[in-house]
Amino acid sequence: MAISDKERKANEIELVRKMAIKLRDDIAALERYRNQGCPKNFLKFCDIRNFHNAIQGLVFVMQEKYPGVANGLSANMGDWIVRAKMKALGLFVEISREFVSNPPLTLTGSLTARDVLANESKNFVEARSFFNKVLMEQALDDKTADQLDRTLVQIEETIAIIETLLSKSVNYLEEF
Repeated sequence: MAISDKERKANEIELVRKMAIKLRDDIAALERYRNQGCPKNFLKFCDIRNFHNAIQGLVFVMQEKYPGVANGLSANMGDWIVRAKMKALGLFVEISREFVSNPPLTLTGSLTARDVLANESKNFVEARSFFNKVLMEQALDDKTADQLDRTLVQIEETIAIIETLLSKSVNYLEEF
């Protein structure tokens, strides 16, 4: 038995609502991670990064589905999704900045540290580009703009710290 277009749209609307609830809960969990203080080791940091990546994936899917179901959701849902994405990134930046400010030896002294740090640097440069784009495109109130500016400053500081660590990391042999 095939479902009608009306039922399909109702299912999509319900799916986006459930995704919004999950997103809210995931951001609250990320906030708890931040409130616990600096991750104790690199594996914990990786777990938090993976959790953050899952949040960003959820946001991406919601942004893809939203235009097709916007009229069945609250009028500010699109803005809420963007703010949620920014909040999650802001929380992760705070966690990352604290972690790289006082990194464990595995992040600075291991043979794979250079690869890890280069990847983190790339991720934060991309985050900075995303933030700049959002700051230019969104009509933001002063409070939100100030929060985003603070996060942008933290991203810049984190990139600088990572670059310093990268310059001091163990350089493995490329050729024999």
